[in-house]
Amino acid sequence: MKFGYFCNTTNWTHKPYHQLLDETKEITEFCDQNNWNSIWFTEHHFNHEGMESCTNPLMLGADAAARTKNIRIGQAANVITFHNPIRLAEDIATLDQLSKGRVEVGVARGVYGREAINLNKEADLKDQAKNFRLFAETLEILKKAWSEKFFNHEGEFYTYPSPNYVWQHDMSPPSEEFMNMEDSTMKKLVFCLSRIKIHILNTSSCRWYKIY
Repeated sequence: MKFGYFCNTTNWTHKPYHQLLDETKEITEFCDQNNWNSIWFTEHHFNHEGMESCTNPLMLGADAAARTKNIRIGQAANVITFHNPIRLAEDIATLDQLSKGRVEVGVARGVYGREAINLNKEADLKDQAKNFRLFAETLEILKKAWSEKFFNHEGEFYTYPSPNYVWQHDMSPPSEEFMNMEDSTMKKLVFCLSRIKIHILNTSSCRWYKIY
């Protein structure tokens, strides 16, 4: 049996935020030194009640990677409907490289309306069907970015590369791998970080996906 610590960063007494972060660091180091399998950080926004006070699980994950040796570092979860999928894919892949492959990726659609409507109107939870389509498309792009050196995507919410974009750069010679050689428009994006093997936990269905 493996044990993980769900670090919800509660702050009911409204202590200074730096103190809350210091306590989170202590918990992380304790779990690593005492052979816990994993630690999981949350993503929530605009919290004034003190219930969930972590806005960026990847930044806490980066700090955890720097101060631990063995513990796996998870997000429970990245609310992927709030984020640009390319940027999110890069940030998660960077954390996986910094931690030498210790990342566990959790993804979610979002649960609080005040977060969704202010961070991405397309994710408005009043339209559950649209929110789920956005979630599914964002997850599809993440999978492509992590499993393909060059990729393209055309969907309801995102199109990559941007249509009719002409790539011209003296240090990047033309290549049919990602360009239309007739007019120099980009046909695929280049994911510059190393491809990674990663597990994705869909917190809405408790299903695991394996990405290669």
